[in-house]
Amino acid sequence: MAFEQHVTYGIWYNGSQEDGQSIAFFKKSFSSTGEINIDETLDVPKYKFSKIEEEIKRSHLKSTKNLKGIFKTLRGFMAANAKGTTRDAEILAQLTMLIIAKLYDEKYLDSEFVQFRVVDGNPDKTLNQINELLISAKERWDDVFDESDKITIDSNTLMQVVSQLQNYSLSKSPKNIISEAFESIISYATKGSQGQFFTPQNVVDLMVAVANPQKNESVFDPASGTAGFLIGSMFHVWNKYNESKNLNISAINDLQQQYAGNNLFGIEKDAFLSKIAKAYMAVLGDGRAGLFVEDSLDEIHWGKNTAAKIQQKKFDIILTNPPFGKDVKVAEKTKKNFVFGNSIELAFIEKSLEHLKDGGVLGIILPETIFHAPSLNKQKVRRELFFNHNITHIIDLPHDTFRPYNNAKTDIIFLEKNKLQQENITVIKVNEIGHDHLGKEKFKLDTKYQFTNEVADDIPDIIRELSEKVTDSNFIKTIKAEEVIKRDLLVARPYFSIKSEDDHKVTLGDLVDSKVLKAFDGHGSPAGYLKGLGEYPYIRVKDIVNLEISHNRLDDIPEFEYKRLYSSKKKLQEKDLVLVRRGSYRIGDVGILYKKDINSILTREILVLRVNNNNANITPFNLLAILNSKEVRSQLENLILMDTTLPNIGDRWRLIKIDISNKNYLNKLTESGQSMYKKRDEFWQEYANLFGERG
Repeated sequence: MAFEQHVTYGIWYNGSQEDGQSIAFFKKSFSSTGEINIDETLDVPKYKFSKIEEEIKRSHLKSTKNLKGIFKTLRGFMAANAKGTTRDAEILAQLTMLIIAKLYDEKYLDSEFVQFRVVDGNPDKTLNQINELLISAKERWDDVFDESDKITIDSNTLMQVVSQLQNYSLSKSPKNIISEAFESIISYATKGSQGQFFTPQNVVDLMVAVANPQKNESVFDPASGTAGFLIGSMFHVWNKYNESKNLNISAINDLQQQYAGNNLFGIEKDAFLSKIAKAYMAVLGDGRAGLFVEDSLDEIHWGKNTAAKIQQKKFDIILTNPPFGKDVKVAEKTKKNFVFGNSIELAFIEKSLEHLKDGGVLGIILPETIFHAPSLNKQKVRRELFFNHNITHIIDLPHDTFRPYNNAKTDIIFLEKNKLQQENITVIKVNEIGHDHLGKEKFKLDTKYQFTNEVADDIPDIIRELSEKVTDSNFIKTIKAEEVIKRDLLVARPYFSIKSEDDHKVTLGDLVDSKVLKAFDGHGSPAGYLKGLGEYPYIRVKDIVNLEISHNRLDDIPEFEYKRLYSSKKKLQEKDLVLVRRGSYRIGDVGILYKKDINSILTREILVLRVNNNNANITPFNLLAILNSKEVRSQLENLILMDTTLPNIGDRWRLIKIDISNKNYLNKLTESGQSMYKKRDEFWQEYANLFGERG
């Protein structure tokens, strides 16, 4: 700028506007002594304008497809510069008020020039003008704001924010662009410690696609948060109106507004989230009249408006992601109203079913353990809350879905209330959710294992396949409902391990039932203070390494503790196989026992497999190789489920399929394995003789 005589303005730009504008503007001037001054300014004037502060014509406002980038930049700028407002919830509240003020200016003022603008480059004048707009906006949307709501950011920060927004039109921008922009800032502020975490937009899109709300159907969310499911349903139905060929734009807009106002309902306990949701819906085109601040589980104390609109109503569709976790409890006074009142997520299932029409659709996100845990209580839950209705879809979500804000592994179930079970259930497995465990965007790899620009997100493909009625793919399968009910397993993942070409294979369970194998779990765990005080090995999951047991002397236990845990029914033998089956990401690790190992105590998380005499050509050596193969490892991915917070294969190891049809191959594995085992056994024997180790 200094070297170019006729240049007055300059722009500093980082090359990408997708994740935020990252733009700074500068103006060059000369002092009385001829020195060059370059100062940061709000923007560069438009062509034929000498000052950015000049009034902006309403007709000159333009739509944008990069509102998300603008919002993220504003959020970052406010977090770094706003005095007294640094928490994301406060930033979101302030930004929402500014957006509402701008929307009011666009929708309800008919002057030639906009009022939402920087005034004379003066922060205080700008603040006063925006405050006047906000007062009018609060009167128009009195159900969105409280009387105490006011702009609290300093005037300099506010002027910068206004300068970034003043040339754009929210009302002219596509609704989905506004939605994405709002989501980008809402996601920062809705990661609460009390189970209030944001449902990713792609998960919302998938659930709405499965539910497929129609123009005459009502949608309810009893834990609505920022109304993601309601807004997703609204867009879904609005798109159906947009496809109408015999309606003009005015008629379509009227019908869309009518649907939003009459068919969308939500309850949210958190007043802040509900306020943001109402503001969000006001910006998008309304539907806020059906949102209420209440405790969904405490109907007795609902306000009159909520009771009138919701209490006796039965809905066509309920989509929800209820709060759950050890820190989220059902109020003591409310527990008695529910069969499963000790669990907040189960109480929400009961409440949802209560407000659903017969034949109505419920889609709900829940912790995975509910769908498979073998405890009697969880079996009762599945029997009474799921199997009494028509289960249509079960959806497996990746563990990273809600990370890093919540570590819960969750799944989704769809059912139709009080309908007989249909013949087939659609099972869906989402492998990639679009981000990693740190919440960072994740990209696909090309054939050379280099990152591409394509986000690793399976959901758009799944939605497309659902619309095309695909019944068998890498993401979607159709399973007999009879099988699902018989197995009492409502997690999609294990059903993807079933392949038609596996018909000639046998399962480990088949081999146990036919006495080819004997199976039992480990002995248990010693008292913690006794570890390292004896000479009998205590073997944990981490000790199964490189196809054998790694003896950790620091875990050795005394003889009396060994005798307490020892069971003659679980007496170990040479060539027994040990398999990790619970509590670690090392599930499936396998090893073989040598003479040195037979006086060990094994934790219960380890499964022991013993090969009996048989005519199937199965030996400990070929079985060890098979269990360590890629084929078995790939099956494990679908059989390992979450048990509370830890991975667990449970008894599903019995479903592992192995191919024992090629006797020559089995014999070759046995011959090689036996030779290697003998050499390794001789090594351990020599080691024991040298150091006096227990054998």
